[in-house]
Amino acid sequence: MDFNYKKNEFFGQILKYCGQILTTLVLLLIFSSKPLYAKEINFGITGVVLKEDLVNLIQWQKYLSAHTGLDINLKFMRTYSEMKNRFKEKQIDFAYVCGATYVDLMPTHNAELLVVPLFQSKPYYESLVITRKKNTYKRLDDFKNKLYAFSDPESNSGSLVPQYQLLKRGYAPNKFFSRIIYTYDHGESILAVLNGFVDGASVDSVVYASFLKDHKDAEEKLKIVERFGPYPITPIIINKSISKRIKQKLVSALLQMSQDKKGKLILKKMGIDGFVLPHNLSYAKIAKLKFILESAQ
Repeated sequence: MDFNYKKNEFFGQILKYCGQILTTLVLLLIFSSKPLYAKEINFGITGVVLKEDLVNLIQWQKYLSAHTGLDINLKFMRTYSEMKNRFKEKQIDFAYVCGATYVDLMPTHNAELLVVPLFQSKPYYESLVITRKKNTYKRLDDFKNKLYAFSDPESNSGSLVPQYQLLKRGYAPNKFFSRIIYTYDHGESILAVLNGFVDGASVDSVVYASFLKDHKDAEEKLKIVERFGPYPITPIIINKSISKRIKQKLVSALLQMSQDKKGKLILKKMGIDGFVLPHNLSYAKIAKLKFILESAQ
């Protein structure tokens, strides 16, 4: 009896141990799709990219998650103002934003530059005045009393730069156009011009180049009337509360995109060459422009 009892107890322990292993394997299978670290990282996206290219943005999210081991979630913001508020409240950990947004967040001590994109091999871009080719407009001044599209009220290239240029030329920006339409997206501003809903628009040169790649027929129907810049390019910023370890993982993944086959495809769709560290890149030019506009109001 004693021998049988000990034998049964031994086999019972074996079965219990096997059950624990099986449970562990099942849990690993269930959560195998999850990144290495449990912490979720919220990545804010604004109108500095073509939001219509959702598939590519999701590919970017997956790429960064795979190359960092972080659970990265895309968070789309309709307005730059919403992005600033969410960033200040630490609901957004890092974000792809307008240079003017970064300038506004700098005094709060919440934001710092993470990386910046390269457009045509440089960390700079321009504000473009566009219209349909059949129109006779040759400069921004020609849109007086016309219907015009700005992207976001706080966009550097899509709102602040054209207003600054009008002010320099002696016009009151808020009285110059017959009406200003805010599209809250550079891609939507381009479409508004393309479809004849507005006479002209001010847009980001990076987004414009990306749009033309996806819409081959648009280049035959649109033209650039004036270019303003260059300005320091739209950066990726990060909340200062994020740990150094996570920051390093994000920087490494973003910098390596231009050396990776999948990364290159994502960058090409975005219309940029890659990302670099923001060495000696100053946003003082945008800060000065904002100060002049605010002082004139």
